[in-house]
Amino acid sequence: MTSPFQTLLHPLERYQTTPVLLALSGGGDSVSLLRALLERGVKVVAGHFDHSLRPESARDAQFVDELCGGLRVPLERERTDVASIAGAKGWGLEDAARRLRYGFLTRAAKKHHIHTILTAHTLEDQTETVLMQLLRGTSKAVGMPTKRGPLERPWLGVARAEIRNYLSSLGQSWLEDVSNADSRFTRNWLRLEILPQLRERYPRLDEALSRYATYAREDNDFLEGLRGAVTPYTDWRREPAPIQRRLIVDVLENAGFSLSSEALERVQSALYSPAVRHLSLSHTSSQYKTLTVQSGKLQLEPLKSKKPVFEYPSSWTLRHREAGDVMAQEGGTRKLSDVLIDHKIPREWRDEIWLLAERKQVKWLGLEPVLWAKGLGENQTFYWKEMGFALKEAHQALREGEVPVGAVVLRGTDIVGRGHNRSKAAGDMTRHAELEALREASLKVGPYLTKCTLVVTLEPCPMCLGAALEARVARVVYGAPNPKLGALGGVADLLRHRWGHAFEVIPGVRAGEAGKLLEGFFKSLRENING
Repeated sequence: MTSPFQTLLHPLERYQTTPVLLALSGGGDSVSLLRALLERGVKVVAGHFDHSLRPESARDAQFVDELCGGLRVPLERERTDVASIAGAKGWGLEDAARRLRYGFLTRAAKKHHIHTILTAHTLEDQTETVLMQLLRGTSKAVGMPTKRGPLERPWLGVARAEIRNYLSSLGQSWLEDVSNADSRFTRNWLRLEILPQLRERYPRLDEALSRYATYAREDNDFLEGLRGAVTPYTDWRREPAPIQRRLIVDVLENAGFSLSSEALERVQSALYSPAVRHLSLSHTSSQYKTLTVQSGKLQLEPLKSKKPVFEYPSSWTLRHREAGDVMAQEGGTRKLSDVLIDHKIPREWRDEIWLLAERKQVKWLGLEPVLWAKGLGENQTFYWKEMGFALKEAHQALREGEVPVGAVVLRGTDIVGRGHNRSKAAGDMTRHAELEALREASLKVGPYLTKCTLVVTLEPCPMCLGAALEARVARVVYGAPNPKLGALGGVADLLRHRWGHAFEVIPGVRAGEAGKLLEGFFKSLRENING
């Protein structure tokens, strides 16, 4: 005979082949779930956590003990003074209770070699959770998930009235938590005073909010997927606001900052500041700590200053900055402090930077890229020299009347492919610099360029990026961003998709030189057209 309570029993079928640990408080929902699991033939171990927050908690523990004894269900119990621990650790009482309760359940499950923990949250619990999240202004009002790690909520779509009917049909007693009648607690206030009025006006309120939570969680999961695909070289200022917020939240949470909408909005606004911003934010250590926002990214740690890896004159000294230091730059000798300000080095990090100096004359700074005094060396970063070869190809394209983009392919330090734009001369719009260089390299090295680096003066377009992926290059180094066709963030970052091959990307190498070359070409082109 089919049970009249299939809505309750059907979600439990998948547990018939695996043991579960049930969080058993003694309340009607968890007692009902215990009985339903047993009716379905599920192997159950119960876990009861006594928070020591109510005088009657000992009565609850005794009830659970007798219930499990009568049903022959193994029981794990733990009593903890949650209030004392919350005070000692500076946690909120509700947060402490949740942490300690789930910590106990996890340990109890591990003891019995169980991988699934069940709680008896219901449709009404989901309604209350969604409303609380909305009223608090939570950016992700997604309710409770049906599953998170080992924790599952099989009755999250089941109404409490049906659960009570099931208990009545069994003649099963349960406990009522007297604190549930205290409207000083937000959840109780919603349950006792607000939700009855809302349900009177909107009889299907619970189903509507449950459906909203499901859709909101699906939307959030989609956005989280986009956030997870953001590449290390991405400029956060180009990201949509929902992705920006998720990136910022990741950094703040991992660094122990206290999350709030005000802090999130301050950081998001600072991303667009042309100057370095130092934000004092509340920290979980009960202090205020500084977060630095620079060039569209968040900095939590001091810049790692380089030490020189080359021989230098014996008259030069390796040290940190001192009062009176100066450095020769374009336009004359400047105070070192002004040079560091120009390079947007936060004040608190400036004393950590390594430098080479002859008395007070600074010759070299261990920045990224490194900085030399005028006349002593190139301000080199990775692939500075190699980009120079690509720039020579770009200049050759300019002399031929082509869009000035050049590229080289390197295998180690050897150039195995060169190319520059030849679209106009060949009457073929696919004759881009990268393709020319990749073709030549493939003829010399072989079809796959797995140990090669493509260096190009302009961010590749989708066509050239596809060619680099097919050639299996190890990395792509580019100069100027491509605001019209850029496939690595200029328009879209196609490497966020999985193509079966991934390579390193190093952007912005000698971007100013490459950009000026292009700007000059197109300016001249416009002048000729207008003339």
